[in-house]
Amino acid sequence: MAVPGQAVLAEIFPIAEASGDELEAAVRAHARLVYRVAYSVLRNHHEAEDAVQETFLRVLRRWRNLSHVRDQRAWLARIAWRVALDRKKVVAGISLDQAAEAVFQLRAAGAGAEEIAAGNEMAALLNQMIASLPRGLREAVTLSTVEEMNSAEVAAVLGIPAASARTRLFRARQLLREKLSSVLEGKHEREG
Repeated sequence: MAVPGQAVLAEIFPIAEASGDELEAAVRAHARLVYRVAYSVLRNHHEAEDAVQETFLRVLRRWRNLSHVRDQRAWLARIAWRVALDRKKVVAGISLDQAAEAVFQLRAAGAGAEEIAAGNEMAALLNQMIASLPRGLREAVTLSTVEEMNSAEVAAVLGIPAASARTRLFRARQLLREKLSSVLEGKHEREG
């Protein structure tokens, strides 16, 4: 199976023979991360692949500075995050990939229809709650939960101090907990 972003190598390296080993090593080492960051924002396989390509093209423009970057992983994740956010402004609606993925998950789950519906309902509710958070909190919790980044990595991607990232994550989780408790208590009262 090809690593997302490796197709970018074929397109980038004929242009940038001089950058060779250093840039190729960065692409090979971080292509999956860049794809996951882009996908977490865009939720579309094809759009995420395009964002990966654009991310590495931006890196190509600055490849001479690559050796001066202390944390390539965080630097690339931040570029991917910005590229994906820019692309998301253009992309709207549900994609065929998303619909196909949902159908595949339902078939593969093997659970009863009620369990699937309840699980999907809870996931949709949680996604809706995350979407309703203020932008800074939403971005931090998305990177933390979806991309499984620690607070230092979240801080690097968002360009904020680590303490601010920890505060945002704490506050986002606190708000989600409060909202979920409120919803579940209201549902329990209606059933009782």
